[in-house]
Amino acid sequence: MKTNIFFILTVLFTVQLTSAQVLLDDNFDNYTLGNLGTDPTGVVPGQGNWLTDFPSSITFQNSAFTITNETSKGKVLTFTAQQYDAIRATKDLSTFMSQRTTGNNVIKFEIDYYTGTQYNIPDRGVPSIGIILLGNNNGVSLVQFYNRLAQYNYIQGYVPTGSGGTNPLIKINNTLPNDTWISFIIYLDYNNKKAYLETSFLNKVMVADFLDLSTSNNLIEDFKPSSINLYADADIFNSPQMVHKFDNIKVTALKDVPPNILSINEQLATKFNVFPNPANDVVTITNNENVRIEQIQVFDISGKAVQSHIFNNENQVQLNVANLASGSYLLHIKTNAGTAMKKLVKK
Repeated sequence: MKTNIFFILTVLFTVQLTSAQVLLDDNFDNYTLGNLGTDPTGVVPGQGNWLTDFPSSITFQNSAFTITNETSKGKVLTFTAQQYDAIRATKDLSTFMSQRTTGNNVIKFEIDYYTGTQYNIPDRGVPSIGIILLGNNNGVSLVQFYNRLAQYNYIQGYVPTGSGGTNPLIKINNTLPNDTWISFIIYLDYNNKKAYLETSFLNKVMVADFLDLSTSNNLIEDFKPSSINLYADADIFNSPQMVHKFDNIKVTALKDVPPNILSINEQLATKFNVFPNPANDVVTITNNENVRIEQIQVFDISGKAVQSHIFNNENQVQLNVANLASGSYLLHIKTNAGTAMKKLVKK
Protein backbone atom coordinates (compact mmCIF):
# COMPACT_ATOMS: atom_id res chain seq x y z
CA MET A 1 0.00 0.00 0.00
CA LYS A 2 2.81 2.39 0.95
CA THR A 3 4.56 1.54 -2.30
CA ASN A 4 1.45 2.42 -4.31
CA ILE A 5 1.00 5.72 -2.48
CA PHE A 6 4.66 6.57 -3.05
CA PHE A 7 4.28 5.73 -6.75
CA ILE A 8 1.17 7.92 -7.08
CA LEU A 9 2.86 10.86 -5.34
CA THR A 10 5.92 10.45 -7.54
CA VAL A 11 3.79 10.47 -10.69
CA LEU A 12 1.89 13.56 -9.54
CA PHE A 13 5.10 15.36 -8.68
CA THR A 14 6.63 14.43 -12.03
CA VAL A 15 3.55 15.65 -13.90
CA GLN A 16 3.73 18.97 -12.09
CA LEU A 17 7.38 19.38 -12.99
CA THR A 18 6.96 18.47 -16.65
CA SER A 19 3.86 20.63 -17.11
CA ALA A 20 5.87 23.77 -16.31
CA GLN A 21 8.58 24.26 -18.91
CA VAL A 22 11.12 27.03 -18.52
CA LEU A 23 11.86 27.88 -22.14
CA LEU A 24 14.05 30.92 -21.53
CA ASP A 25 15.79 32.14 -18.38
CA ASP A 26 18.01 35.14 -19.06
CA ASN A 27 19.37 36.87 -15.95
CA PHE A 28 22.57 38.10 -17.68
CA ASP A 29 24.78 36.67 -14.91
CA ASN A 30 26.79 34.57 -17.36
CA TYR A 31 27.39 37.54 -19.67
CA THR A 32 30.65 39.49 -19.84
CA LEU A 33 30.62 42.98 -18.39
CA GLY A 34 30.70 45.66 -21.06
CA ASN A 35 28.92 46.08 -24.37
CA LEU A 36 26.06 43.69 -25.09
CA GLY A 37 26.86 43.59 -28.81
CA THR A 38 29.28 44.74 -31.50
CA ASP A 39 26.80 45.69 -34.21
CA PRO A 40 24.37 48.60 -33.60
CA THR A 41 22.56 47.94 -36.89
CA GLY A 42 20.59 44.92 -35.65
CA VAL A 43 22.20 42.39 -38.02
CA VAL A 44 24.93 40.58 -36.09
CA PRO A 45 23.77 39.25 -32.71
CA GLY A 46 25.73 40.02 -29.57
CA GLN A 47 25.89 38.26 -26.22
CA GLY A 48 22.96 35.93 -25.60
CA ASN A 49 21.99 36.39 -29.28
CA TRP A 50 20.53 39.82 -28.54
CA LEU A 51 20.28 42.15 -31.53
CA THR A 52 20.85 45.85 -30.91
CA ASP A 53 19.79 48.71 -33.15
CA PHE A 54 18.70 52.33 -33.27
CA PRO A 55 15.21 52.88 -34.77
CA SER A 56 15.76 56.63 -34.54
CA SER A 57 19.05 58.11 -33.54
CA ILE A 58 21.61 60.84 -33.90
CA THR A 59 24.46 58.63 -32.76
CA PHE A 60 25.02 54.89 -33.19
CA GLN A 61 27.17 53.32 -30.50
CA ASN A 62 27.48 49.89 -28.94
CA SER A 63 27.88 51.46 -25.50
CA ALA A 64 24.14 52.23 -25.48
CA PHE A 65 23.60 48.59 -24.43
CA THR A 66 25.84 47.33 -21.66
CA ILE A 67 26.02 44.56 -19.08
CA THR A 68 26.63 46.14 -15.70
CA ASN A 69 26.78 45.07 -12.07
CA GLU A 70 23.79 45.95 -9.91
CA THR A 71 23.83 45.79 -6.12
CA SER A 72 21.87 42.77 -4.81
CA LYS A 73 20.92 41.66 -8.35
CA GLY A 74 24.16 40.65 -10.03
CA LYS A 75 24.54 41.52 -13.70
CA VAL A 76 21.78 43.39 -15.54
CA LEU A 77 21.14 44.83 -18.99
CA THR A 78 21.51 48.62 -18.95
CA PHE A 79 20.16 50.97 -21.61
CA THR A 80 21.78 54.40 -21.95
CA ALA A 81 19.92 56.45 -24.55
CA GLN A 82 21.53 59.74 -25.46
CA GLN A 83 19.40 62.86 -25.79
CA TYR A 84 16.83 62.45 -28.62
CA ASP A 85 18.00 58.90 -29.41
CA ALA A 86 15.80 55.79 -29.62
CA ILE A 87 17.43 52.40 -28.98
CA ARG A 88 16.20 48.81 -29.09
CA ALA A 89 17.35 45.31 -28.12
CA THR A 90 15.61 42.23 -29.55
CA LYS A 91 15.87 38.55 -28.67
CA ASP A 92 14.44 35.84 -30.95
CA LEU A 93 12.24 33.24 -29.23
CA SER A 94 11.60 30.80 -32.09
CA THR A 95 14.16 28.24 -30.91
CA PHE A 96 12.85 28.37 -27.34
CA MET A 97 9.19 28.16 -28.36
CA SER A 98 9.89 25.12 -30.54
CA GLN A 99 10.65 23.20 -27.33
CA ARG A 100 7.16 23.78 -25.93
CA THR A 101 5.27 20.61 -25.07
CA THR A 102 1.91 20.28 -26.81
CA GLY A 103 -0.86 21.24 -24.41
CA ASN A 104 1.20 23.80 -22.51
CA ASN A 105 -0.86 26.65 -23.91
CA VAL A 106 -0.26 29.23 -21.19
CA ILE A 107 2.81 31.39 -21.74
CA LYS A 108 4.22 33.07 -18.66
CA PHE A 109 6.47 36.07 -19.34
CA GLU A 110 8.48 37.64 -16.50
CA ILE A 111 10.77 40.65 -16.37
CA ASP A 112 12.29 42.96 -13.79
CA TYR A 113 12.33 46.60 -14.85
CA TYR A 114 14.19 49.55 -13.31
CA THR A 115 12.04 52.67 -13.56
CA GLY A 116 14.94 55.09 -13.73
CA THR A 117 14.77 58.83 -13.22
CA GLN A 118 11.67 60.92 -13.74
CA TYR A 119 11.85 63.66 -16.37
CA ASN A 120 9.93 66.80 -17.20
CA ILE A 121 7.72 67.11 -20.26
CA PRO A 122 10.17 67.43 -23.20
CA ASP A 123 10.08 69.86 -26.04
CA ARG A 124 9.45 67.05 -28.51
CA GLY A 125 7.38 63.93 -27.96
CA VAL A 126 7.16 62.00 -24.71
CA PRO A 127 10.11 59.89 -23.51
CA SER A 128 9.21 56.26 -22.94
CA ILE A 129 10.44 52.77 -22.25
CA GLY A 130 8.79 49.76 -23.90
CA ILE A 131 8.62 46.06 -23.05
CA ILE A 132 7.02 44.16 -25.92
CA LEU A 133 6.40 40.46 -26.56
CA LEU A 134 5.94 40.06 -30.31
CA GLY A 135 4.04 37.24 -32.04
CA ASN A 136 4.72 35.46 -35.30
CA ASN A 137 1.46 36.74 -36.83
CA ASN A 138 2.82 39.67 -38.84
CA GLY A 139 4.71 40.85 -35.79
CA VAL A 140 1.60 41.56 -33.73
CA SER A 141 2.33 42.67 -30.16
CA LEU A 142 1.06 39.96 -27.82
CA VAL A 143 1.61 42.23 -24.86
CA GLN A 144 3.16 45.65 -24.66
CA PHE A 145 4.02 47.82 -21.69
CA TYR A 146 4.99 51.44 -22.10
CA ASN A 147 6.30 53.52 -19.26
CA ARG A 148 5.89 57.10 -20.42
CA LEU A 149 7.95 59.57 -18.46
CA ALA A 150 6.56 63.07 -18.31
CA GLN A 151 5.44 65.29 -15.44
CA TYR A 152 3.74 62.18 -14.14
CA ASN A 153 4.93 58.61 -14.45
CA TYR A 154 2.63 55.86 -15.66
CA ILE A 155 2.59 52.49 -17.34
CA GLN A 156 0.15 51.38 -20.00
CA GLY A 157 -0.22 47.77 -21.05
CA TYR A 158 -2.18 46.26 -23.94
CA VAL A 159 -2.96 42.84 -25.35
CA PRO A 160 -4.34 42.16 -28.86
CA THR A 161 -7.96 41.38 -29.69
CA GLY A 162 -7.01 39.24 -32.68
CA SER A 163 -8.64 41.54 -35.23
CA GLY A 164 -6.17 44.40 -35.29
CA GLY A 165 -7.32 46.14 -32.10
CA THR A 166 -6.12 45.96 -28.51
CA ASN A 167 -7.63 45.49 -25.06
CA PRO A 168 -6.34 47.56 -22.15
CA LEU A 169 -4.57 45.50 -19.52
CA ILE A 170 -3.17 48.06 -17.13
CA LYS A 171 -2.85 51.78 -16.61
CA ILE A 172 -1.17 53.20 -13.53
CA ASN A 173 -1.14 56.97 -13.09
CA ASN A 174 1.01 58.96 -10.70
CA THR A 175 2.11 55.91 -8.76
CA LEU A 176 5.33 54.46 -10.14
CA PRO A 177 8.30 55.35 -7.95
CA ASN A 178 11.59 56.55 -9.41
CA ASP A 179 14.81 54.56 -9.37
CA THR A 180 13.04 51.36 -8.30
CA TRP A 181 13.08 47.75 -9.50
CA ILE A 182 9.60 46.39 -10.20
CA SER A 183 8.74 42.84 -11.28
CA PHE A 184 6.05 42.18 -13.87
CA ILE A 185 4.57 38.75 -14.63
CA ILE A 186 2.13 38.23 -17.50
CA TYR A 187 0.17 35.04 -18.23
CA LEU A 188 -1.15 34.63 -21.78
CA ASP A 189 -3.87 31.97 -21.63
CA TYR A 190 -4.43 30.76 -25.21
CA ASN A 191 -7.01 28.22 -24.06
CA ASN A 192 -9.41 30.70 -22.49
CA LYS A 193 -8.40 33.88 -24.35
CA LYS A 194 -7.41 35.75 -21.21
CA ALA A 195 -4.31 37.67 -20.11
CA TYR A 196 -3.35 38.17 -16.47
CA LEU A 197 -0.85 40.65 -15.09
CA GLU A 198 0.62 40.08 -11.64
CA THR A 199 2.92 42.53 -9.92
CA SER A 200 3.48 43.23 -6.25
CA PHE A 201 3.14 46.93 -7.01
CA LEU A 202 -0.62 46.59 -7.57
CA ASN A 203 -3.43 45.71 -5.22
CA LYS A 204 -4.87 43.20 -7.64
CA VAL A 205 -4.24 40.92 -10.59
CA MET A 206 -5.15 42.73 -13.79
CA VAL A 207 -7.22 40.70 -16.27
CA ALA A 208 -8.00 41.40 -19.93
CA ASP A 209 -9.47 39.57 -22.91
CA PHE A 210 -6.71 38.18 -25.12
CA LEU A 211 -7.19 37.41 -28.83
CA ASP A 212 -10.92 37.33 -28.05
CA LEU A 213 -11.94 38.35 -31.58
CA SER A 214 -9.67 35.93 -33.41
CA THR A 215 -11.26 33.16 -35.46
CA SER A 216 -8.11 31.01 -35.37
CA ASN A 217 -8.52 27.34 -34.52
CA ASN A 218 -4.95 27.14 -33.20
CA LEU A 219 -4.15 30.36 -31.36
CA ILE A 220 -0.90 29.18 -29.80
CA GLU A 221 0.57 28.48 -33.24
CA ASP A 222 -0.98 31.37 -35.14
CA PHE A 223 -0.02 33.91 -32.46
CA LYS A 224 3.05 32.24 -30.98
CA PRO A 225 5.57 34.49 -29.18
CA SER A 226 8.43 35.12 -31.58
CA SER A 227 10.66 37.74 -29.94
CA ILE A 228 11.21 40.07 -26.99
CA ASN A 229 11.57 43.73 -27.89
CA LEU A 230 13.02 46.19 -25.36
CA TYR A 231 12.83 49.83 -26.42
CA ALA A 232 13.85 53.19 -24.95
CA ASP A 233 13.98 56.72 -26.25
CA ALA A 234 15.36 59.93 -24.80
CA ASP A 235 13.08 62.65 -26.13
CA ILE A 236 14.22 64.94 -23.35
CA PHE A 237 15.67 68.43 -23.08
CA ASN A 238 16.63 68.57 -19.42
CA SER A 239 19.12 65.68 -19.36
CA PRO A 240 21.86 64.46 -21.73
CA GLN A 241 20.70 60.84 -21.45
CA MET A 242 18.20 58.36 -20.01
CA VAL A 243 19.23 55.19 -18.17
CA HIS A 244 16.99 52.15 -17.67
CA LYS A 245 17.72 48.56 -16.71
CA PHE A 246 16.28 45.05 -17.18
CA ASP A 247 16.86 41.73 -15.47
CA ASN A 248 15.48 38.22 -14.90
CA ILE A 249 13.73 37.76 -18.23
CA LYS A 250 11.94 34.43 -18.21
CA VAL A 251 9.51 32.59 -20.50
CA THR A 252 7.69 29.50 -19.21
CA ALA A 253 5.09 27.27 -20.86
CA LEU A 254 2.35 26.03 -18.52
CA LYS A 255 -0.69 23.83 -18.88
CA ASP A 256 -2.92 26.17 -16.85
CA VAL A 257 -2.87 29.55 -15.17
CA PRO A 258 -1.81 28.95 -11.53
CA PRO A 259 -4.76 28.67 -9.09
CA ASN A 260 -3.42 31.45 -6.88
CA ILE A 261 -3.70 33.88 -9.81
CA LEU A 262 -7.22 32.77 -10.68
CA SER A 263 -8.28 32.89 -7.04
CA ILE A 264 -7.41 36.56 -6.54
CA ASN A 265 -10.73 38.15 -5.70
CA GLU A 266 -10.84 41.91 -6.27
CA GLN A 267 -14.19 42.35 -4.51
CA LEU A 268 -12.90 40.41 -1.54
CA ALA A 269 -10.14 42.98 -1.05
CA THR A 270 -12.72 45.70 -0.39
CA LYS A 271 -13.96 43.80 2.68
CA PHE A 272 -10.61 44.12 4.49
CA ASN A 273 -9.27 47.01 6.51
CA VAL A 274 -5.55 47.44 7.05
CA PHE A 275 -4.60 49.90 9.78
CA PRO A 276 -2.64 51.88 10.60
CA ASN A 277 -1.49 52.37 7.04
CA PRO A 278 1.22 53.65 6.79
CA ALA A 279 2.47 51.61 9.76
CA ASN A 280 5.51 51.66 12.01
CA ASP A 281 5.53 48.42 13.99
CA VAL A 282 2.25 46.50 14.08
CA VAL A 283 -0.53 46.46 11.52
CA THR A 284 -4.04 45.09 12.12
CA ILE A 285 -6.03 43.35 9.38
CA THR A 286 -9.73 42.89 9.93
CA ASN A 287 -13.10 42.55 8.22
CA ASN A 288 -16.73 42.79 9.32
CA GLU A 289 -18.11 39.91 7.24
CA ASN A 290 -16.61 36.94 9.03
CA VAL A 291 -14.11 36.19 6.26
CA ARG A 292 -11.61 33.80 7.84
CA ILE A 293 -7.90 34.43 7.32
CA GLU A 294 -5.74 31.37 6.74
CA GLN A 295 -2.44 32.86 5.61
CA ILE A 296 -0.84 36.22 4.81
CA GLN A 297 2.23 36.64 2.65
CA VAL A 298 4.05 39.97 2.44
CA PHE A 299 5.77 40.88 -0.85
CA ASP A 300 8.09 43.78 -1.51
CA ILE A 301 7.83 45.92 -4.61
CA SER A 302 10.20 43.66 -6.54
CA GLY A 303 7.89 40.67 -5.99
CA LYS A 304 10.03 38.98 -3.35
CA ALA A 305 8.21 37.32 -0.44
CA VAL A 306 9.62 38.84 2.76
CA GLN A 307 7.17 37.45 5.34
CA SER A 308 4.70 34.59 5.60
CA HIS A 309 2.23 34.00 8.44
CA ILE A 310 -0.20 31.13 9.08
CA PHE A 311 -3.45 31.80 10.98
CA ASN A 312 -6.21 29.63 12.37
CA ASN A 313 -9.18 30.94 10.36
CA GLU A 314 -9.36 34.25 12.18
CA ASN A 315 -11.21 37.32 10.96
CA GLN A 316 -8.82 39.74 12.68
CA VAL A 317 -5.04 39.36 12.84
CA GLN A 318 -1.97 41.44 13.54
CA LEU A 319 1.37 41.52 11.74
CA ASN A 320 4.64 42.74 13.18
CA VAL A 321 6.30 44.76 10.41
CA ALA A 322 8.91 46.52 12.53
CA ASN A 323 11.77 44.74 10.76
CA LEU A 324 10.62 45.74 7.27
CA ALA A 325 12.43 48.53 5.47
CA SER A 326 10.47 51.68 4.68
CA GLY A 327 8.51 51.40 1.45
CA SER A 328 5.47 49.82 -0.21
CA TYR A 329 4.45 46.18 0.24
CA LEU A 330 1.64 43.95 -1.00
CA LEU A 331 -0.30 41.62 1.31
CA HIS A 332 -1.66 38.37 -0.15
CA ILE A 333 -4.48 37.49 2.24
CA LYS A 334 -5.56 33.87 1.76
CA THR A 335 -9.02 33.20 3.18
CA ASN A 336 -11.83 30.67 3.11
CA ALA A 337 -13.44 32.85 0.40
CA GLY A 338 -10.41 33.28 -1.85
CA THR A 339 -7.32 35.46 -1.90
CA ALA A 340 -7.35 39.22 -1.49
CA MET A 341 -4.60 41.77 -2.12
CA LYS A 342 -4.02 44.86 -0.03
CA LYS A 343 -1.24 47.44 -0.18
CA LEU A 344 0.75 48.32 2.93
CA VAL A 345 3.12 51.26 3.35
CA LYS A 346 5.85 50.88 5.96
CA LYS A 347 7.13 54.15 7.43
